[in-house]
Amino acid sequence: MKNIQLIICACFVLTGLKLQAQISTEELPVSFAFKEDIMHFDSTTAKSLPVLDMRLIQQEDEKREARGAPTRFGYRHSVDFNLDNSGRWISLSNGDRIWKLDIYCPEALSINILYNKFWLPEGAKFFIYSSDKKQSIGAFTSINNKGDKKEPKGFATGLIYSDKITLEYYVPKGVVEVGIISIAYVVHGYRHIYAPGPAKNNNSPSGNCQVNVNCSEGQSWQNEKNAVALILVNGYAHCSASLLNTTANDASPLLLTADHCLDCLYDALGDSILNHYSFYWNYESPECTTTTYPTPKSTSGAVVVANNGETDFALLRLTEDPKDKSGVTLYY
Repeated sequence: MKNIQLIICACFVLTGLKLQAQISTEELPVSFAFKEDIMHFDSTTAKSLPVLDMRLIQQEDEKREARGAPTRFGYRHSVDFNLDNSGRWISLSNGDRIWKLDIYCPEALSINILYNKFWLPEGAKFFIYSSDKKQSIGAFTSINNKGDKKEPKGFATGLIYSDKITLEYYVPKGVVEVGIISIAYVVHGYRHIYAPGPAKNNNSPSGNCQVNVNCSEGQSWQNEKNAVALILVNGYAHCSASLLNTTANDASPLLLTADHCLDCLYDALGDSILNHYSFYWNYESPECTTTTYPTPKSTSGAVVVANNGETDFALLRLTEDPKDKSGVTLYY
């Protein structure tokens, strides 16, 4: 298991992505079809978050490294943004409505969002995109609900490579139920976790002994590579994991990873719900030395089934099954 990960982890280096991922409809935001750009990024009304104190962050990261914590790439700004206290509603001539929220993180390399409550009614759609509209993710719909309207659960959406993003919640005229979108954290990415090359930006996720799975040394692992997932740990750090088969051979969404990837925050016998974790699949370079990468697919959320700190293992059950994501090749 360890040897497989050593070979495959070297492909965890991507750049210039257009991340249309997660269990979503993979369509463009509704507003992109409008003739008038009523959804342009508005810096005068955007939620602007503080500039990071990189000296303090470096000190914190050195302490994390010393205790073996997963490598952090982003800083979590604690916020309280929701449909009632943030953004603005736009009524369209046909009776549809759109809620729009602009967010600015100065000098951010990426931004991703963590929600403490997320619930969408059937028919509604939720999107996130960069201010230049070159990157977008969504639509997220009622299929992404982890709880019900009375008890909505947390959720996480993926990385957008920009310092300015827009959240768009589209509600067709016929949808009468009120959705719940409550943001707990905005993650300001200060490291490019996808940057290729050794120690580039001081964040290379691969060791010198590791090679790209699509180099000659990895040719015997072309099936096994599809078991590996990149984990966004609580939206701000990264780890890796592998799908694990069962004796029933039923392709259950079980993922084997390390206990330290739980970052000392979760436990099967305690807080076992990982609603702020994301998992990226088929995360590799298509060639040995290429710098052009395909768009990886992702899922969100998991539950800790079992873990042990002394042996550094954790078994997770994914709450969004990657089998339900189109275009994903898996291996158990």
